[in-house]
Amino acid sequence: MKYLFFILLSILFTACSSDSSVSSDSSDLKLSTINDKYFFQQWSINQNLEFYKKNEINKYASINSANVLNTYSGKGIKIAIIDNGLDINHEDLKNAIKNSYSSGRFPNNVSQNPGENHGTIVTGIIAARANNTGIRGIAPDAQVLFLKYTLVDSDDDRIKLFEKAEEWGADIINCSWGTYSVSAALKDTIVRLSNTGRAGKGISIVFSSGNDARDIRGDESNIKEVISVGASDENNLRAYYSNFGQNLDVLAPGGDYYGITSLDPMGFNGKSNNDENYILYNDRNKFTGTSASAPIVVGVIALMLEKNPNLTRIEIENILKNTSDKIGNRPYLKGRNDFYGYGKINLENIMLSI
Repeated sequence: MKYLFFILLSILFTACSSDSSVSSDSSDLKLSTINDKYFFQQWSINQNLEFYKKNEINKYASINSANVLNTYSGKGIKIAIIDNGLDINHEDLKNAIKNSYSSGRFPNNVSQNPGENHGTIVTGIIAARANNTGIRGIAPDAQVLFLKYTLVDSDDDRIKLFEKAEEWGADIINCSWGTYSVSAALKDTIVRLSNTGRAGKGISIVFSSGNDARDIRGDESNIKEVISVGASDENNLRAYYSNFGQNLDVLAPGGDYYGITSLDPMGFNGKSNNDENYILYNDRNKFTGTSASAPIVVGVIALMLEKNPNLTRIEIENILKNTSDKIGNRPYLKGRNDFYGYGKINLENIMLSI
């Protein structure tokens, strides 16, 4: 189900290397070794065949990163994450947070309260640092702009968060949440930023489609100008819970059996029964859902923009769609269907097309 985020507003979440000198100039790109402790478990982005075999994961279940993660790291890209709280002092987020803001009474406090671990998990999927510790985000050199919701957020508050992201120069915005009842005012803001942000190139605004196996009609993820992301599973099929609809764009791994390995807030807000700082594949409180799929796509877009900063939002969307793998057994009419969108993203194909 969509993850209950704000009780008062019924806002629902849809959650449920080491070389930092990488340049976008292909003449001086340097391969790096990924030595982060739990990278071998990150099946969604790392095709570790030994891990796949042991856990009966389909060999094509990842996003086919190939050597892309050894070459690109999201350097110079600003990613805004609108979510419910952040362990800003997490060991795997050192120097990741460029700006933070809360719409509540204390605008400089984005820390998580009990139950608010969603933002830390999502941020880790995108931007956990390549530091030989824990996990590796898809874009470990990207700059994070974290914007926190609060329990008393109004529609105007949510709009302000998007406008703050624009003010800070966000290239991409991750929204692993949805309401099923987007207001006209918020929709207008999202459409405007998608079309005119980034000095007219458009901000890529990515929404998770949701986890209720229902149509996304009325949801933020159904806005045509956003990138709507559903979930695939370890069998390289659409996850059973993943929402569907006419404006679903692509799938990315969200997991089922094991979930997505990511950061766990340190201390009493944690979920892990293994390493207190990380959610691992075999945690009883695993993290699955389109809330994991959306940040995977956001990280991929950061790598695309690192390679070519001049890509427009529309060009980015077209590349994602045209390079995706046609997985599953439902027919694709004119390249898509309502359950798989244009298919599951393929990072190698994406980068080769730029």
